[in-house]
Amino acid sequence: MTFANAEATLDAESERRPEEEQMAALDTVQLEVKAVALDWKGSPVVTLRERGGQRAIFIWVGIAEATAISMQLEGQQAPRPMTHDLIVLILGQLGVRIERVVITDVRSNTYYAHLHLQDGDRATAVDCRPSDAIAVALRAQAPIYIDQELLQRLDAEQKEQGAELSPGTTVADSGETTIH
Repeated sequence: MTFANAEATLDAESERRPEEEQMAALDTVQLEVKAVALDWKGSPVVTLRERGGQRAIFIWVGIAEATAISMQLEGQQAPRPMTHDLIVLILGQLGVRIERVVITDVRSNTYYAHLHLQDGDRATAVDCRPSDAIAVALRAQAPIYIDQELLQRLDAEQKEQGAELSPGTTVADSGETTIH
């Protein structure tokens, strides 16, 4: 399958040459999903921590996405494929590999991400919500990254607000209830 019909949704970075992709990988930091929790208002939040490090980010998500992420983290399967399962199944049947997810930006408290796909020798980056990208990446066992400069900026903002994580904790807010 080719992505000729999906050109309108592709990011300009999908046309990178392999050496450009390697350089881009140097500008990212790998993240691990550590928890899905409820904040003090009952809104679901996903905690992602820098792999081998201490910095973390918190992404508020919808209940459906929180459920999909939690189910995958807990190794649970729905009796029938959920939407994120279906995406992975369809791409797999078409021979398209899910390479990675990159969280690229935050604007007005909204996170942005790209789902990087490989179709033969063609690399494609599709703009998507981070919550969906995380759910798909977990199902495909694909790594999740964040832009290095963005992580540094978010870490500095968290420190300014006194929201810095201490080692070994995933607390996003006092009064948090952990779902997973």
